[in-house]
Amino acid sequence: MLKQLSFYGATALLVGASSFALAHTGVKDKVMEATPTYTAFTVGHGCSDNVTKGRSQDVIAVSAVFPNSLDASKSIVTKLDSTGATTATLPDLSADIVGAVAGKGFSLGIGLVAGGGTLFPNFIPVYEENRTATPSAEGVYPTVARGLHTWQGLPYGGAPLLESLISETGLVPFKVGSIQFNSTSCAKSLKVRIAVANWCRRGPASKDLGDRVDVWMGHTTPLFKDQRTMSDADPAKATYWPTLTIVRDTTKNPLPNNCAFNADGTQGYDIAIEPTSADIDANLPIPTAAYPKGSHGYQFFP
Repeated sequence: MLKQLSFYGATALLVGASSFALAHTGVKDKVMEATPTYTAFTVGHGCSDNVTKGRSQDVIAVSAVFPNSLDASKSIVTKLDSTGATTATLPDLSADIVGAVAGKGFSLGIGLVAGGGTLFPNFIPVYEENRTATPSAEGVYPTVARGLHTWQGLPYGGAPLLESLISETGLVPFKVGSIQFNSTSCAKSLKVRIAVANWCRRGPASKDLGDRVDVWMGHTTPLFKDQRTMSDADPAKATYWPTLTIVRDTTKNPLPNNCAFNADGTQGYDIAIEPTSADIDANLPIPTAAYPKGSHGYQFFP
């Protein structure tokens, strides 16, 4: 009975959340500099074929990949102008973010949330070991969160995110750490681009269906290349990233006076960080595996 009441309460919360969530999968909040924050992905609708535009299918799983690796080769850092256009590719975040080291990746302090408030009851973290840290007495290295897999169904049951009945909105929560901008940097925000997949079908019979998954990221990859599952059927338009924006607190950390002005009269620039295509292909799929190392045995096909 308690389990049923908990589920019904969570469902009511998610339905209510639909009033403020975007239709696309996105990130619920902007984050202020130096402020650890709990936020969430907003899953606004189910999967549909971007070519035929059929009826949306219920969402049964969500996976995500953050650009949170300590290996600089697994992320891409860019400098953006006031229109959002890329003006340069940067080697790392060291010129703009406190604690970032030249030539190294940077942990954004991502924390994964399991239990109450999550969309689905089954939850597996995607992580990597921090081999630059000192291991414990047992030889265990601390880990860095890279992403997540969460799904409806066995072993813990639960319900899908309904699209056919009422068009609910789901929340997949996570935490971001305290990010600070260097006082000498002219960056006014850090845009953390996250690859997210909402899965609606599973198993081999689904692998050629255009409504098996909605993939939210700015481009195709060698594995995620079916344009029917992307944010737009036109490859030239599939540029939507679920983005966590960390805003510089200019009252406490003002931009230096020598920062260049933009054509629209604003000062400074934005920086963006996103996972590489290889990193997305390695960590976004939900594989066939036995719990708790993976999903419950039904492969999800990108």
